[in-house]
Amino acid sequence: MGNCEGCETPAPFLRANGVPYLEPHHIRRMTDGGPDDPRHVIALCPNCHRRVHSGADGAHYNSTLATRMLTIEAKN
Repeated sequence: MGNCEGCETPAPFLRANGVPYLEPHHIRRMTDGGPDDPRHVIALCPNCHRRVHSGADGAHYNSTLATRMLTIEAKN
């Protein structure tokens, strides 16, 4: 816990309450009809989150995150 589920590095900092700072990312955006369900949300560091939404390879990276999410869910 506390690592980005994209790049697997530790969260960049701790919040005031001591919790590692990661951003939730919906693998399939809710505005595109994606479910608001924890099984479809991955925890990303700010860099990975910006990569998905603003990077030249964002759509491809999001696909790799969707595959990774299946692996994460299978472990739980």
